[in-house]
Amino acid sequence: MNPNRMRNVGLLAAPLAALALLSGCGSDETGTGTGTAESSPAPASTTTASAPTTQTGTAAPSTTHTDHTQTTTSTAPNPEGCAIGELNVTLGESSGAAGSVELPVVFTNTGGRTCTLDGFPGVSYVTGASGSEVGAAAGRSGSGSLVSLAPGSAATSLVRATNVENYPADQCGVTDVAGLRVYPPNSYDSVFLAYPTKGCSMTGANINQLTVAPVAR
Repeated sequence: MNPNRMRNVGLLAAPLAALALLSGCGSDETGTGTGTAESSPAPASTTTASAPTTQTGTAAPSTTHTDHTQTTTSTAPNPEGCAIGELNVTLGESSGAAGSVELPVVFTNTGGRTCTLDGFPGVSYVTGASGSEVGAAAGRSGSGSLVSLAPGSAATSLVRATNVENYPADQCGVTDVAGLRVYPPNSYDSVFLAYPTKGCSMTGANINQLTVAPVAR
């Protein structure tokens, strides 16, 4: 072969080899060629289920309401009723009956207005003006109606006091009393009426030392 021709072929082959080398390097960097380099697998994704978030607040304290007004009940006073300060309460002349005495308790209106009394007064034996009650309070007898008292007028309730010495001593427990404690009808205030006598300190179904009738004109 002609030496000049061989030199020309060698000179032509060198640039081609260089071009092929550059082309192979570019394919590996872009990842789009057919190179043998392994691609790193994408890391496995791990999904962690978190517990639902619970909002913690400050709970309002449980409150128990106590209706103190349901433990004590009372009847509102009648504005037309006679107040204790408008009354003069006295004992009228007593009268005897079989084994008992009738005592008229008189309520006189000393106020400046017309007021009313309705029903039964409360009556009991006591040891003194500020003393303790003796035996059972008076039982009620009969029925009545509203009494209207003009200033200066009066109404009466009859109290029957039994001769307690007629009861068996072991059932009565006879004791001295100083008088009567009297509450006007529908009143929480009382007066003391002196009436020294004897009462039963014991109570029982067979003991009925006092009986009271409703107020009447």
